[in-house]
Amino acid sequence: MLKYLTLMAVIYFFYWLIKQKIRNRKLEAQGIVVEQKGLRPITLMSIVMVVMYGGYMIYFLIFANNA
Repeated sequence: MLKYLTLMAVIYFFYWLIKQKIRNRKLEAQGIVVEQKGLRPITLMSIVMVVMYGGYMIYFLIFANNA
């Protein structure tokens, strides 16, 4: 189940990233300057992935010993 959630998250991330790139290019073509602020998208995605798999590992270690 976790692998399907991860796959969906990765697909949505790339969809969002491509959509943002197209939006930024349209704005730049109109002469509007787009500033990058905050975390980069890939950094945010890597944090989410580490938290997901870390949580899974903790869950597995806690409940695997009880079975």
